[in-house]
Amino acid sequence: MFTTLLMEEARTQARRNAGVVGIVAVIAVGSMLLSLLELPVLSSMLLVAAFVALVAMPAVVSVQIGIEYWASMYGARGYLTMSLPVRGRTLFAAKTLYAIIAVLASVAVATLLMVGWFAAYAHLLGITLGEFFEPVRQLISMVGTDMLVFYGLTMVEGVVATIIEVAAVISIGAQGRWNRFGFGAPAAGLVILYTVNQLVALVATMLLPLSLDVTSGRIVTRMMLPQFIEAIRTNQEPQLVGIGSPVAALILVAILVWWAVRAIERHTCLR
Repeated sequence: MFTTLLMEEARTQARRNAGVVGIVAVIAVGSMLLSLLELPVLSSMLLVAAFVALVAMPAVVSVQIGIEYWASMYGARGYLTMSLPVRGRTLFAAKTLYAIIAVLASVAVATLLMVGWFAAYAHLLGITLGEFFEPVRQLISMVGTDMLVFYGLTMVEGVVATIIEVAAVISIGAQGRWNRFGFGAPAAGLVILYTVNQLVALVATMLLPLSLDVTSGRIVTRMMLPQFIEAIRTNQEPQLVGIGSPVAALILVAILVWWAVRAIERHTCLR
């Protein structure tokens, strides 16, 4: 049943999401190609427009999927969705998995097109793409490929965690006790989620015994807070950077998923 639900999500949303990706890609590529004409002022404006379009691509897809999640779960179509002979956790898993796949796919497309954007920008500066990325290559050689992979995986985890958290908050906010507020309850929940995420990230960065030693580039099992306080006292740069926030993010996601599934299975109230 899970596979059927996932395929239904793709059938309902994939064409719409792909349409947005295609339109934004055409706008971005067209702007980049026109910028190669090296028209005064206009070329720079076209590159800015292309950059904004590429950054907006995953955001627009995310908004589309978020609206569909609300409409299919708690809007007019919610009666049909909730009548299906499946548990709430299966519905939640299918919808969030599709969202993860679709958003990551749009991020991948935007990232590939961003390479073209950098090439157009380098052309505008009168340098080669290799020269443009030379500082990046130097940075990678300093931090090492292991750290590069770590940060890449951390970014992917951040995207996945955000998608799951947003879906969870929407379901938590749609419980019967807050039904009279409509989408206002989930909207307020998203604001609270942002605040909680920032606080959790700060606490985890400072207090979890997992840090990056800036001088050696190694990951060490030490807290950042004592060394950070010492750096402030001596007016020096801190040598440890806490990287415990990804671990804390997973814990927060697990809590929100449990709460959301409980809300869907026990406290859903459609208007």
